[in-house]
Formats: sequence, C-alpha cells, structure tokens
Amino acid sequence: MSNVIENIDRLRADLDALRPLPSDVVGRLEQKLRIESNYHSNAIEGNSLTLGETRSLILHGLTAHGKSMRDHLDIEGHDQAVKAIADAVERDESLNEVFIRNIHGVLLKEPYEIDAIASDGQPTKRLISIGEYKAHPNNVKTTMGEIYYFTPPELVKPAMSDLIDWYRRAESQGEHPIVIAATFHYRFVRIHPFDDGNGRMARLLMNMILIKHGYTVAIIPIQERNRYIESLEQADKSEDLADFISYVAGCCEYTLNLHLRAARGEDIEDVEDIDKEIALFVKKSTINTIDAREYADDVLYPLFNYSRKMVEQFSTAFGRVEISADASASRSDNKIIHFDLIEAEEPLPEDAYSVSTRTNFRLSGYRGNQREGVFLEFTNDAIPNECHWEFSANFSTDGHASFRRFYETQYSGRELDRLKKIFNDMIRAMMKKLSNEFKEREPK
Repeated sequence: MSNVIENIDRLRADLDALRPLPSDVVGRLEQKLRIESNYHSNAIEGNSLTLGETRSLILHGLTAHGKSMRDHLDIEGHDQAVKAIADAVERDESLNEVFIRNIHGVLLKEPYEIDAIASDGQPTKRLISIGEYKAHPNNVKTTMGEIYYFTPPELVKPAMSDLIDWYRRAESQGEHPIVIAATFHYRFVRIHPFDDGNGRMARLLMNMILIKHGYTVAIIPIQERNRYIESLEQADKSEDLADFISYVAGCCEYTLNLHLRAARGEDIEDVEDIDKEIALFVKKSTINTIDAREYADDVLYPLFNYSRKMVEQFSTAFGRVEISADASASRSDNKIIHFDLIEAEEPLPEDAYSVSTRTNFRLSGYRGNQREGVFLEFTNDAIPNECHWEFSANFSTDGHASFRRFYETQYSGRELDRLKKIFNDMIRAMMKKLSNEFKEREPK
C-alpha cells in the first residue's frame, strides 16, 4: 500500500509544480470529471442512463426517451451534491453529521417510495425519507449469498458520532488523506445510515476529503463495480483495509494523470467522446421521423383511454357525459394530418414528427340541473425533444356560457404515470369543487 500512496504523492507533486492551471484547462477538467463522476457513481447503483445520456442531461437538460424519471432525478441530485461539496470545500465547511444529512437531502431531491417486504412477508411500499437517518433495517445479500447486517437503526446516531470523532482524530494526527478518505468510505458504508443513497454518499464524502486536502477525486468506474464491491467485502472478512485503500489510491491515480495531461497541453478526451458529441448534435438538429408515432402509441392513446375510463364512471352522477378529442400531426413533407384518438384505428405515419392534441370532457346535469356542469380539458404539443402539457378544469352554472376555473397545471415531459396522476388530481379537484358547491347551498 505504501508504494501506491508514494506514487500518488509523486504525481501530486508534479501537478503542484504546474499550478496554477489555465482557466480553460480547469474548465475542461471540471466538466469531464463532473460528468464521469455523476455517470459512474449512479451506474454502480443501477441507474440506466448511459454516459452520453448523462452528458446530455447535465450539459443540455435533455431527458432520455424510455428512461425513468427516477433515473433522471438521481443524476440531477448527484450533480447538485457534487456542486454543494465543491462549494463547501471552498468555504472550508466542516464535515459533520448536519452537513452529511443536508447533502443527503440534496442528493435524493425528494421523498419517494420503493418496493419492500413487510414483516409478514407480503410485498409493500416503503417511503424513502431525505436527510434523515434510517428508520428500518437495510441489510444486503453479499456476492457469496450471505446476509450482511448493517448498523441497526437505533445505533446509527452513536455510530455516526463515532465516525466523525475518528475522522477528526485522524486528521489531527496527520494520517494520510487517502487513508482517511478510503477508511471513511468503508466505515460509512458499513453503517449504512440512510434508507437509500448510501453508496453514492460514501463516494461523495470520500471525494470531499480528498479535494479538501489537495488531491483529485477518486472515480470508481462502472466497469470495475464487481472489483469494488469485492474489495469492500474482503475488508469485512480480513478486517484489513490495505487492499481497499490501495484500490481507492489507484482511482485517484487516474484523475491525477488526467490533470497532468491537461496541464501539459495534451488531449484529455476519450476516443469515443467525439461520437457522443456527434450523437447529441444529430439529436438536437435532426427531425426524428418516428418519434411522433411512438409517442402516440406509448403516451397519447394510453392516456386518452385511461382518462375516458375515469370520466365514464361519473355517467350516473351527471345527466350527460360528452367526450371529444382533436389531434393532428405534421409530416416531413410539411403536410398536416388529422387522426382519431377515440377510435385509434390507424397508427400515425412513420414520417410524422410533431403532434398536437386537445381532449375535452363535458359533464353536465349534475344532480338533475341541466345548466350546471364541469368542463375538463388537457392539451399537448409535442415536437422532437420537447413535450408540453396543460390541464384545466372549469365549473359552469349557466350551460357552459361562462366558466369559473378551479384547477390548472402544466407539465413538460412524457412520463405516462405522471400524466395519469395529474389527471387523477384534476378529478379529485372536480369532486371537491362539486361537493363544496352543493354544501354551500344546503339550508343552515
């Protein structure tokens, strides 16, 4: 292990001799490492976005078709956490429990549910909280099929306090920063203090310690995921961290050499980087001739059928339920075609590249009053790489001659489940509106 660290220190000395680096060199290095650290750390946890898709999301805000919203949120949250840690180092902010919980909130962005197993063995859902220590055990199966038991929830607080105390002692005693960073990572993962995001947090905090002491970040590549996990498990068995510390040092060596190449004016791009840039340019510049057709099949028709099914359940509460849907698409020859969402007999032409829809639901005759009713509407305009929705609901007491709006929201994206939830919210708003209207009319 000592030889590896000595080599790292020689590389760092070479880099220090070339500082300060030109601002354009620093900019290129920071961007490359920012993208790589976001991609690899999330990919290790199973995120499906490719390196190119991660680049597109971080640099251009482009979402990847067919990838989950959670995967996009994880990349965005990790990127914000990377920036927050860099800012904290710049301000010389202390690494403590409050800071760790705050970074966890930045990383996960918002609470969400995951699949879990209840105490009776039945499938259930569990809410993942952000910025709070775990309330339930989160043990894991090792590569050998054994269960590894992380620190129980009730012992997390004292375990984290011990970790921070150890970290401060190690720094004050002059322990090597790579040893401190790797050991902190190992001990943090073995506590597993949060319901989710522990691996990403361990790597983020490890890198905070490294850059705080003037070293470059350690990027653990997805291609070495098995080796990375095995080195952690080996440390568990042998109670010796030498191999894991050497592994982390090797990851630092990659980024140090990257800095040295850039400082000497050498190219730091991977060969495949130009392929990613070309693909992004083509994606932004070329009409996707089949996107509209896939979009209609995957989103428009399913959402229309779902919303119609929901509205038709009110047929006994209203005297009349009317449904209408206007839809059009533009073709590559600039001709506009109209298609039927209600019947959905024919698919869109393969050269259709944009879609506009307007779906209306008129529900009238509530409680026998033919002049009172509700008008629900959602519209959508979708062009390559952009998709915008507007939902609105209005109440009328005079046969739809005038309206009072009681629900309105917008959404940009194509997640079908998200769209269904928005429509459900509009239905709930309608039921609440009608209940309140007639409650006000009841005799006091």
